[in-house]
Amino acid sequence: MSDTWRGVVNAVLYKVQFADALGDDEVRRISGSLVHQPLWDLTVEDEYRALVEGLDSGEDLDPVVQANFSEADKRSFLTRIVGELDDMRPWPVRPYREIPLDRWAEFIGLDPIARIDLSWTDIQPLLGKMFRKPTGYNREVLLLHLKSGAEVGFLWPGWGDRAATELVARGEKLDASSIVQELLSVSGLDPVKVTVLAPAETATTLYEVIPLRPEFVGEHIPGNDRWNGTHVRYLAAAERSPYKLTVENGLLYDSRGNLFDTTTARTLWTPQGGRAIFVMDENGDIYSSPDHVLGRFHHSSLLAGSPVAAAGEIAAENGRILLISDHSTPLPPTPPLHPPGPRQPPPPRNSNRRQPDRIPHARRITSLVGRSLPRSIPPALCGAPDRSQGFGPVTKTSTS
Repeated sequence: MSDTWRGVVNAVLYKVQFADALGDDEVRRISGSLVHQPLWDLTVEDEYRALVEGLDSGEDLDPVVQANFSEADKRSFLTRIVGELDDMRPWPVRPYREIPLDRWAEFIGLDPIARIDLSWTDIQPLLGKMFRKPTGYNREVLLLHLKSGAEVGFLWPGWGDRAATELVARGEKLDASSIVQELLSVSGLDPVKVTVLAPAETATTLYEVIPLRPEFVGEHIPGNDRWNGTHVRYLAAAERSPYKLTVENGLLYDSRGNLFDTTTARTLWTPQGGRAIFVMDENGDIYSSPDHVLGRFHHSSLLAGSPVAAAGEIAAENGRILLISDHSTPLPPTPPLHPPGPRQPPPPRNSNRRQPDRIPHARRITSLVGRSLPRSIPPALCGAPDRSQGFGPVTKTSTS
């Protein structure tokens, strides 16, 4: 507590630095605030012990704030606050406490459980807690541990909407409605502004997936020792929609409804341009980015380090796939979508015949698009990529 009492004393004196007098009304106001809106991540007991330790220290109580009162007046004021806190026992159990911001990365990529139609500046006074922007993450964040044991994160902006905040949760046996109701009961949040989101329906998994290799777990956390001082950005579920591709009549479309085109994209594998990185999840949803930056934005960024069914490079022009490779820093090639048939004799010399089982990623993507790849795909693109990063092997493939 020796490092805490000074902060608590400073915080209390800061609240009264412009008061006309340190009378009983101020004692009751500050005591009530300490009980019902404890400072930082402290309990009321922590605050009480800090004030007592400060009074017992014999040190100057106010070297920082310099409130316009004598040292004797400040000591008398703090002593009366301690007495008022004693009179207010038993103190109410704190409904929530703040989670240190250095854990913010644990909340990235979680599916939102609710939408709050308020900005972070509106929510702060309703919760009595401050939002902060983690280093390297361009969103305002507030993390709370609830009395029920659930851990929740407020992320602003939500869904790219600067008027809304996303609520995510982590823990065991989470129930979105119960968590939201608990928050509403202990805060000033307006129920009209909070919409509980129905959990995503469990979809039939179409493809087996490749997990992130253990040595790359945590690559998105600032200060990790993998990327020489940088960290990989992981997209939250609500941030992925701009990267999602859709298929219509055998053509690929981007999130804005335009025909997908990679003319201006570039990857680490193809710095001269013309290709984008892509991943596909177990349900066949495809995500692609024109940007591929070592140590900052990888294939693993698109699904926040979750297992993937396929990954590599893709080239497209006006929605038409020109090329798909399995070149991916985080992924080795996956097995084919369907088990290969009986061994076939090699194609005749100079033949243009493709060997589709050697390009499983391409088979998976084109099976969704409904078109075969051009015959001119260079055989070299079917080889194994650098496996120095990312995901381990798949042990089984779907036959669906």
